Amino acid sequence: MRCMLLRAATVLFAVATLAVAPALLPSGASASAAPIADPAADHTTCPGPATCPPAPGFADPAGEVVFLTPDTGPRSGGFTVTLTGTGLTPYNRVLFGVLDDRGCFIGLPATDTVVISDTTVVATAPAWPSAAQVTVVAATPSGRLTNPLTFTYVD
Repeated sequence: MRCMLLRAATVLFAVATLAVAPALLPSGASASAAPIADPAADHTTCPGPATCPPAPGFADPAGEVVFLTPDTGPRSGGFTVTLTGTGLTPYNRVLFGVLDDRGCFIGLPATDTVVISDTTVVATAPAWPSAAQVTVVAATPSGRLTNPLTFTYVD
């Protein structure tokens, strides 16, 4: 399972215990961590700052995204993005950021995420501190990530 770090306002959330290289964080984020409370009926509870892994016998989904529309937008955020792919029904979060060399995701969550169908998820892109190329993934409540797609923030 991949780990994720998500920043909401000034609080940094950790979805797995790990050391974070400050250079990978968005500008202004700290490396302090707090747990995410994200248990679901089909998942077991994990101690500490971790998402709940699938319970025995529960198959965690394997969705795939193929298109991200648009794939460029202003760093002020606030616009709608559409992820198109397959097996997306359980993916109720969209994340903007980077995957580090350990497979950990560090970034910001989109808001107003809506699963339209098994092939379409829409969300409102977060603001980004500077013009940059970032990774976009969809995530399940258990922390399973889709394949990454590239998004470019511009001034």
